[in-house]
Amino acid sequence: MAPSAHPRAMAPARPGRTRTAPPQTAEGWYAQPRMRRYLLFDATGLVYLLLGFLMLRVTWALGSGRVAWDRVLANFENPLYVAFHLLSLVAVVFVAVRFFRLFPKAQPPRIGPLKPPPAPMIHGLLYAAWIAITLLFVTILCGGLFA
Repeated sequence: MAPSAHPRAMAPARPGRTRTAPPQTAEGWYAQPRMRRYLLFDATGLVYLLLGFLMLRVTWALGSGRVAWDRVLANFENPLYVAFHLLSLVAVVFVAVRFFRLFPKAQPPRIGPLKPPPAPMIHGLLYAAWIAITLLFVTILCGGLFA
C-alpha cells in the first residue's frame, strides 16, 4: 500500500498575487429560470422512485396469483393512479427532451475522419427514433404484432 501524499503536495510554491473571494450565492438564485428547470429536473427523480416502487408492487402481485393481479388492475382504474401515470409521462418526456438537447453538445469533435452531423440533424434523428420506437411498442401492446 502506498503512503498517503502530503496534503500540500499540489499547492503552488508561493501564493498568487491576488486573493480570491470566498464563494457566494447570488441574490435570488433559486428564482432564476435556469435553476427552476434544474430543480424540476431533479424532482423527476422522486417520480422515478415512486414508479420503481409501483413496479415492485405489480411484480409482487403478478407472482402472488390471479386474485392479487386482478386487485392491482382494479386499483389502476382509480383516478389518482391515472393522474400519477400522466405525471410520470410528463416527467419522462421532460427528461428525454432535456437529454436530447444535451446530446449534440456531448459529441466528440471528430468521429474518426468524419465530423458529426449538425445539431438539428441529430435532434431530428433522435426524435424520429423516439417516435418510431413508441409506435412499435404501441402496436405490440395493442396486439397488432405478436398477437
